[in-house]
Order: sequence, then structure tokens, then C-alpha cells
Amino acid sequence: MRKRTTAMLLITAMLITACGSNSAPPGSTDTKGETPAKSGADQDTGTSAAAVLDPVTITIWYEGNDSRLPFFKAAEAEMQKEYPNYSINAVTFDNATLTTKALQAVTTNGGVDLIFNEASRLLVTHQQSNGGFEALDDVLAAAPNQEKVTDADKKVISANGQIIAFPINRSVNGLGYKTDVPGVEVTAEKVPDTFEKFVALGKEYQLAGIAGWTLHLGTSPDQIFNLFITGGNGQNDVWINSVPESQIQKNAKYFEQLIGLYSGPDAIWDKDAINEDFSAMYTKIQSGSVGMFRVGNWNAAGWDQPDSGVGEYEVTTWPSLDNSGKGGLFLGGVRGLAMPKNAPEKEAAKVFLSYCLSEAAQKASFDTMGSCMDYAVVDQNQLSKNQKIFFDSSIPIYPSDSYVGSFTYYPELLETYEKGLTGAYQAKDEAEIKAAVEKLHEDLNRVIEQNK
Repeated sequence: MRKRTTAMLLITAMLITACGSNSAPPGSTDTKGETPAKSGADQDTGTSAAAVLDPVTITIWYEGNDSRLPFFKAAEAEMQKEYPNYSINAVTFDNATLTTKALQAVTTNGGVDLIFNEASRLLVTHQQSNGGFEALDDVLAAAPNQEKVTDADKKVISANGQIIAFPINRSVNGLGYKTDVPGVEVTAEKVPDTFEKFVALGKEYQLAGIAGWTLHLGTSPDQIFNLFITGGNGQNDVWINSVPESQIQKNAKYFEQLIGLYSGPDAIWDKDAINEDFSAMYTKIQSGSVGMFRVGNWNAAGWDQPDSGVGEYEVTTWPSLDNSGKGGLFLGGVRGLAMPKNAPEKEAAKVFLSYCLSEAAQKASFDTMGSCMDYAVVDQNQLSKNQKIFFDSSIPIYPSDSYVGSFTYYPELLETYEKGLTGAYQAKDEAEIKAAVEKLHEDLNRVIEQNK
């Protein structure tokens, strides 16, 4: 907690003298942003203190639903201990609506001070608006508990070396595998910590009558390569690097192996994955009809409940493709708050951000969203069975590559990459898989050359 400045102490003394110790400061707001009526001399003539403490409302748009609201209110309550006239107006939207509204606000309409979403989505808006968000490096550097934010976190919340999304909590995932499938005994030797064990266990699940593995490809055809190449091997620059240069040829063996999970002789993939979105994938996982699947710190506790439908399962690190033993968890993203350059209450918004890493706010983040930046607020004894791995400091967490904002034609590169992968999943044999990977490398190089 920061110390009050001399000016704030003087203002507080004036307020106590003018209003009495049991009165709300003139011009202050309660948690709903309502301004208490002035009384006595303030009502007639006003005071300089009242002018200083005019109500200020910080408008926040956020994705999700009202279940996230306790986080914002906890940060607000901490802020109001020192800034009683500051309040928030937090409004929730679904992701599709928020993404559209955010771009409109940043480029034309204004009217919002902070926007909460996954950093990856905020960085896309930053890219599309030609840098419409403020850099928040100084705000984070001055915030209490800023040391809880790691270099890995900073990698996924930054564009062009500047922090765009002030971090609130992490989205970390690992590999889940069912342990209650009749006919499949998962011994310690079978735990899928290498690619070979992963494929072998997947085939056992198939023989037992369920899909060996699933991951949505309809909305995220590229995610599996991040999970295995970065999460499993601890390797950066999966498909391009920051130059940019295509990395497909360098990682061709890994691409061929992973595409082969769907279309090759080792295929253990749910055959509908090519068209699946998040909802379809989760429906299958929660019906217990797939052997291995991605598990996040955001859903592990719910899936550990006896009525979740998932059944008995365990979470482990992502399998290494090269038997390196480097397998870890994957930092897929960080939820955070971005500040539009046209925000009407920038200074107040910066103050609010400085309380988002407070103990109370971080505890509320964990309670409402299953994650936080400050793991010290987490009661380890209260974690469910499969939550524990996500808060184990001995397990490495590898961040995803973040190229958004690094070059103006990144959207064209990403579209070429995802289209190439979608086509590769249609390959009929190993020769077609190899040809598809080679073509993808060539197509990315063509886009790079055209934009130099």
C-alpha cells in the first residue's frame, strides 16, 4: 500500500475539520458512483477541498459476465481507501461484441478508460487501430507487487517492446488424460511426457472406444504447435521469428509429426476437430468421450467436481517432441487491461491499475477467474486435485510467441499460416503431409518478400 502524499493528508485534515469525522468527504463517491449531498457551508458556498475531490468515474469494459465483477470491485475498494472520490463503472460484454466496440472506441468514439480481455485480443485491437492503446510500462513499474509479473508475462502483453495490457491473471494450460477408462490402465510409465508415450496412450484410448485426443482446430488451427513445440520443448519462434523469417523448414519434423496426429498413420485425433470451436471441444471433454485434452487453470477446479462429466483425470506437462525432458506448462495468455489513448480519465485509470496487483484484488481474481499474478494469495490447501500443478513453482511455464504489432503485415502472415495448416490437415498420407509443410514454408516466405 502506498503512503498518502502530504497533499492528500492536508486535504483529509481539511475534510475532517469541515465535515466531522463521521461524514463522507464532500464530493466523494460510494462504490456505486453516487455523490453524497453536501451539507452546511459546503452546500452554500463549496470549499476548495470539495473542488479537489470532485467525483471521478473510471469506465471499464470487460469480457465475461458478472462473475468477474468482484475483482473490479475489490480493486476499487482498495483504491477508494486513498482516493475516495474515484469510482468505477464496469460494463460487461461477450467477446465478439467487446472486440468490435473496443476497436470503434479506440479509433472513433472514445468514452472508455480501460478495456479488459485476453492480452492477445487487446494486441490485435492495438494492431488494427495503428497503436490505439497507451504504453503502460511506467504504470506497471510503479505498481506495488509489480515483481510478481515475470519476463514470460511481459512477452505476451507487449507489442514492439512496450507493455500494452496491464496484467491481471495468467491463462496457463497443461495436458489432461483420463484415468477411468475401462481397459486403459495409466501406470507411471505410461504418463504421456514424451510424444511417443502420448501417441501410444492415444491408441489405447481409441481401442477402448473413445477418441485419443482432441483440440479445436476450426477456430485455432495453430494452437497445437505452440503447445507441443513451446510447451513440450521450451522452444520459441515456432513458425516465424521477430525478423521475420519463416521457421517452418527449421521445425518441419515437428510440424509433420503433429499434423500426422490427425491425418497420418499415427492419427489419434478426434476426426471432427478440423471443424470444432471451443464449445464443441468442451462438450466432448465434459461428456467423457475423449482420452487426452487441454486443461487450463481456469477450468481445472470445475472439472474436478464429481458432476462435471469429465470423470477422473490427471494433468501433466506437455510432452517433449525430442525426448529432451523440457516439458512444461504453456502460458497461452494473460488477461489484462488496456488503456485507449483517447481515454477520458487517463490519470484516474492509471491509479486504478496500480491497485489491480494488490493482495485483495489478486485474491478476488483467483476466486472469480481461477488465476492471478500473485500466487502468494492462493491457499494451496484449498486447491482441487488438478489445480495444484498450475501453482507449483518447480514446473516451468513457457510463454507463447507474440508477434502482434511487430510488423504491419502480421495479419496477412497469420492468415497464410492458418490456411496452410487447415489444408495440411486434409493430407491423406505422409508424403502429402511433407508436401503441405514445404508449401507452407514457401507461402510464408512469399508474403514476407512481398512486404519487404
